[in-house]
Amino acid sequence: MPLPRVYFNEYNLLMGRASYLPLVSGLLQAYALTRTALNGTLDFRPYHFYIDVPSRLIERHEQPFVAAFSLALWNEQLNLVVAREVKRRYPDCKIVFGGAQVPHDPRSFMNEHEFVDVAVRGEGEEAFADILERLLIGEGLDAIPGVAWRTASGEIRVNGEERAFNRNLDVYPSPYLHGLYESLFTDYPNLEFQAIIETNRGCPFHCTFCYWGKGGLSRKYRFTSLERTFAEIDWAADHRIRYIFNADSNFGMHKRDVDISLKLVETRERTGFPEAFRTCYGKNTSERILEIGKLLHRHGLEKGITISYQSVSPVVQLNIKRDNIKLAVAEALQRDFNDAGVPVYSELILGLPGESAASWMAGIDTVLGTGLKNQLYLYICQVLPNTELSNPDYRRLFGLEVRRIEAIPVHGSVRDADWVPEFEDILVASNTMPLADWRRMQVLSWLVMLMHGLKVGVFVLDWLYRRLGIPYSALPMWLIDTGGSVAAPCWTGVVASFYAKVDSLLAGGGRGSVVEDSGGLYWEQEEVAFLTLAPVFDVAIDELLTLIPVFLHQRGITTIDVDELSEVCTYQRRRLPPLTGGSLVTQLFQWNLPEWFEHFFDSEPPNLTRVAQDLTIHHIDYQGDRARFGREVLLRGRRNGRILPKADWTAMKDMGNR
Repeated sequence: MPLPRVYFNEYNLLMGRASYLPLVSGLLQAYALTRTALNGTLDFRPYHFYIDVPSRLIERHEQPFVAAFSLALWNEQLNLVVAREVKRRYPDCKIVFGGAQVPHDPRSFMNEHEFVDVAVRGEGEEAFADILERLLIGEGLDAIPGVAWRTASGEIRVNGEERAFNRNLDVYPSPYLHGLYESLFTDYPNLEFQAIIETNRGCPFHCTFCYWGKGGLSRKYRFTSLERTFAEIDWAADHRIRYIFNADSNFGMHKRDVDISLKLVETRERTGFPEAFRTCYGKNTSERILEIGKLLHRHGLEKGITISYQSVSPVVQLNIKRDNIKLAVAEALQRDFNDAGVPVYSELILGLPGESAASWMAGIDTVLGTGLKNQLYLYICQVLPNTELSNPDYRRLFGLEVRRIEAIPVHGSVRDADWVPEFEDILVASNTMPLADWRRMQVLSWLVMLMHGLKVGVFVLDWLYRRLGIPYSALPMWLIDTGGSVAAPCWTGVVASFYAKVDSLLAGGGRGSVVEDSGGLYWEQEEVAFLTLAPVFDVAIDELLTLIPVFLHQRGITTIDVDELSEVCTYQRRRLPPLTGGSLVTQLFQWNLPEWFEHFFDSEPPNLTRVAQDLTIHHIDYQGDRARFGREVLLRGRRNGRILPKADWTAMKDMGNR
């Protein structure tokens, strides 16, 4: 008689040929196999690990005993469709749901979706093994902590107990080291697998927008052994895994994280793998994060280091429970990374409770004014289940307005027309930021990221700030509010496209957008503008040269050196990567702009003087290939500070100080 069959459904995004190995499924199976009652008594079927057409996923379930589904933002609706049909075809199959999208109090959820038999809260290894043991012998599930289940009579029972704390994560065996993924490399030779590792679980912060802080993890840390972590890194290298994502909440907060970084470097030097390591860095541990960031950057493993502000407003910090994260530490860390030549990117989240239009602009100016030379990501606020931000009382307190939009996977492959659409909730208004203000600030955010982060106007903005004391947000805001009164079709077109996109969001459209001939991926809206402007970068910068005197005049600045401004715009124009016709380019400047901009963020930057310098730019010829251009300039270059082509300068002759 065949063994009862257990199916795992963990649908990850496909990014071209790349897919993550199904870590959740592997952990559940690996731990279940440690139970004597489950080892050899169940048939664990091959993993369903990537998004596909529902009919194909449903057909892969044959006489299931248990079908387990891991719900995430990008696959929730697909899980519901597949689970409903599997239950219809096989009424005796037990449908088990877990993951971040499952409400911690799932009674309403289970009443709405009557095909769901069991819902697991939080971590799932022990709960899932307990569920399998009891189902095998026909017992109820009441005694299992963290589990809600539907009885034979249809009653939904919820066990609100928590499991005893165990600091040792090695009790959950590694699916990598126990060979659970080996068949995937044979069965899917055309896929390029990526790996997720976790060296600890836990987060000491209780940020109200984050699942880590309240929903998914304890505030106490739990650790895997270094031996296990090192072995997983070796496994990834042996299997030629190019990209490792580290699922720790605050990498660099613990002394052992230095040892892990050294192991990554040693393995990369010895084998060539992994090629990239991505992680979420800690908030307050500056010296250790600096050491780790410099090490990983020096060996080409990390694109850039994250410094997460989310908001610089003390009121907002208090409202979102991040007031224990020291902003001064983040600023000092940013300066140290600049001096070390390590790319840094920072984050702010639009519309958090207590944020206003004025404080949002001030936050942008504060972060950029502290010397951020790479990326400032200005994010739309997602409202995730099981976070305080999703709590009705919390929403009422701050007057939060939420809209549901289509969840489109930015930088993922364009979805098949037959795929199930997914959705996400975003925050669009509060009692301090009305919807009209949120709309303008979202347009401003995209324009700032285009001009500063994607470098389309970064040198102009730097010059305005350093020479004239004009905040970074001022010119973008002027382009939004009054720039249309001056003929500038490139910039007015960009602003119009941003307004059209924000209105599409408010009508339920998704964030990602498609650009023709750009590789079949979804792009962020500022990236869409970048790819659209790429063929006419010269025209766009010429428009800025025309617009800036008008902008300055309206601010009461009527006397500027037009030759200096012209050279700044020339420098801006020359430094942008051309879509077509790249080659070695030289440009003579009458001011020391090449030196001045190169050292703009140094602790002791040079003065801008009238000293001639020759600039040489090493452009790459993309031959009009927008897909390659987007892949190399945006996907690979944005976080590691390599959007701009390599440039060198040589001092010519002293023409006298200005």
